[in-house]
Amino acid sequence: MPVEITQFCWEFNLRRLQDLPELAGLTDAKLRQAADGKGPYVTDNGNYIVDLYFGTPIKDARAAGAAMAGLCGVVEHGLFLDMADVVIIAGKDGVRQQTKK
Repeated sequence: MPVEITQFCWEFNLRRLQDLPELAGLTDAKLRQAADGKGPYVTDNGNYIVDLYFGTPIKDARAAGAAMAGLCGVVEHGLFLDMADVVIIAGKDGVRQQTKK
């Protein structure tokens, strides 16, 4: 899951994300690298992206989103909560569509 963070103190913020209890199941967090391999990827707003990898699903997406958003230096996260009524999910078992109830 991508998390956009400010460049200032990015390493500290990466560690704080790893330590959030709401992100239990997190197995790795890596600073995204630019396609040319010459340093970190930089967003249009001049920020970095940290990619979070999970071994198990997030138990409470709302709590996880609030915890990440509450960290100074976190600009946005990839838990696009309350933004869609229908999602398409691709996984090892194929592709499925899920509709909000």
